[in-house]
Amino acid sequence: MPKKTLRYKPLKPVKFAPLFADWTFKNVFGKPGGEPILMALLNDSLKRVLPAPIAKIKYLPTESLGATPKSKKVIFDILCEDKEKNVFLIEMQNAKLKNAGNRIRFYISRVQSEMISKGVKDYAMPASFFIGILNYKRNDSKFFFTEEGWFNLQTKQLASKKEFRVFIELPKFEKAADKCRTFRDKIVFLFKNLHIIKERPANFREKIFDRLFFVSEISKLKSIDLIALRSSMRYIDERQLAIDCAVEETREETWDEAVKFGVAKTARNMLAKGYSITEIIGITALSRRQINALKHS
Repeated sequence: MPKKTLRYKPLKPVKFAPLFADWTFKNVFGKPGGEPILMALLNDSLKRVLPAPIAKIKYLPTESLGATPKSKKVIFDILCEDKEKNVFLIEMQNAKLKNAGNRIRFYISRVQSEMISKGVKDYAMPASFFIGILNYKRNDSKFFFTEEGWFNLQTKQLASKKEFRVFIELPKFEKAADKCRTFRDKIVFLFKNLHIIKERPANFREKIFDRLFFVSEISKLKSIDLIALRSSMRYIDERQLAIDCAVEETREETWDEAVKFGVAKTARNMLAKGYSITEIIGITALSRRQINALKHS
């Protein structure tokens, strides 16, 4: 049987809290004071479809109850709008979810339906955008930054700029800190590595990152925030370890099946070559009943 080796290592931050942890993510990007870096993330990620850079945003409630008492309750990570009422949904996902694509479509449709309920007439809705920061590989593509929208298959052009999705896959980003030149490289580097660096990198001195480093420095956190951060990290640890255990159990079951198949094949070959049942028992450890069953199968 293969040796058990769980891939996931529990989080042990060096100086800064993990930016992908729920507490850090929402306090850096989703609270008053986080507007500048959130706008920088939106402007960089959506520059292909934005008519002009976003200059001002307003945070929106992240809890959606739906239109009826039977509607599914949804809690978004970060939801905001610009002055044109375009809506931006930003989600941090640490584990691959079943039917993730359908979940995202449901989230976007919920946001759009609430636009209509707030008085949008004749379906003249503002744009709705989704940015997903993923702490896992979504597919086998080599690209860490993926843009998705409605395309005209004949012209190969965007058919609409009013619904657009961006996915940022952290495991696919491999640049070291000193190789990061653009805002995109730097923010993705921090999402992936903030909790394991000892100091703020020399080339990350832009003002836009000041609050991020200040909010995430563990030694400066109040007790209540430290408790919330630890709870957030524990949730990630427990979930990832559960996933690893499930994968390991599957590997063991697959190994056991492979061993059984190999032993059975060996026994059949020995029968074909005229070995006695006693000899086969001695080599394969199968029972006489099992060998007789193979003999007549």
